Amino acid sequence: MKDGGGNTTEFLYRWRKGGSPETLRERFATGVSLHSHTWHSHESLAFLPNAIQKLYFLPVLLRWAEGRYRRVWKGDFDYSEGYWTSPVPPVAARAIEAGQIEDLGLAAFVSLTDHDSIAAHAAAPELKDDPLSLEWTAPYKQAVFHIGIHNLPSKDAERARVTMHAYTEDRSRHDGDGLGTILREIAALPGTLIVFNHPLSDQGRIGFEIHESRVREFLTKHRKTLHALEANALQPWDMNRRVAAMAAQADLPVVAGGDRHGFEPNGAVNLTNATSFEEFAHEIRDEKRSTVLFMPQTQRSLALRYAENVKVVMSEYPELTGRWSWYDRVFYRCPDGITRSFSEMIGRHAALDAMDFAMGALGMATLALRPITPIFREGNRAIDA
Repeated sequence: MKDGGGNTTEFLYRWRKGGSPETLRERFATGVSLHSHTWHSHESLAFLPNAIQKLYFLPVLLRWAEGRYRRVWKGDFDYSEGYWTSPVPPVAARAIEAGQIEDLGLAAFVSLTDHDSIAAHAAAPELKDDPLSLEWTAPYKQAVFHIGIHNLPSKDAERARVTMHAYTEDRSRHDGDGLGTILREIAALPGTLIVFNHPLSDQGRIGFEIHESRVREFLTKHRKTLHALEANALQPWDMNRRVAAMAAQADLPVVAGGDRHGFEPNGAVNLTNATSFEEFAHEIRDEKRSTVLFMPQTQRSLALRYAENVKVVMSEYPELTGRWSWYDRVFYRCPDGITRSFSEMIGRHAALDAMDFAMGALGMATLALRPITPIFREGNRAIDA
């Protein structure tokens, strides 16, 4: 895909001609994993009530948990005050992403992007040579954008993170130019890469049409503060096609985003001959040149991939001290201002054990459906179809 301004994005597919490992190695030396998460990401529970309405018995269990909370805390359970965390530690997350790329015979650059956090690098010295990155939760008017901030200089990273966090928390700044100002400051740091992640995903739950209008407004005013838009491997193909068209209008390239939270590696990676992440960032932001490779897992049913991810999140991992059960990986800020895990808040009640059973049933269902996933495949799975 190429527009009149010299902006070029090429889309490749592992299941098509040109996507074999042999062909890829003839053209490229390195694969780049952008946008994936570790257990340092805080994932909001705000989506939960609407997301499970069609899962039969799970809404009943939620109502039970809400009732128990009201009896203990004398108030309603606010899902926006809760969050869950991935069971994947930073070093394992990096290995998952690097392993998939190295299996193609390519070198790997891995940029882990936890929500509003660079704690993974501090906790894992093994990541010292990787880009210092995060995914910024950035409100804009009524909308909420997720912005991938990649390769922050180590001496500037904490200051930049604090600045982003202060903007996010200060509601009085969300209707002005504050977001664009901060992005310009980050772009001025050498070697950084700024990506508008899944731009058409309505994170603020304001309605798709309103959200899209905010995205287009922001791109019209501030597209020079961004370096690329993301094709997200956990978003529908039609939405990614719209993002690609939007990027072309804004004269921006498209980069790959996998959004991995579990053990399935990113469904899309970038390909390059760059010998450093800084050189790769230069290709995207200055030369506006990008090659995106979609991996085989993106051919499978998106609904089933989500179900499998839920199973991973809800499974138990005895080897993870202090995080072995999902009760220990889901947190809530209580009315007294203290954030507690569900284990601390309500313990292992019989109804929560029933939820364990429900999630186990969901896992068994996904395994049973796996052999018939071709039935759920759309035809023409491609962005540039």
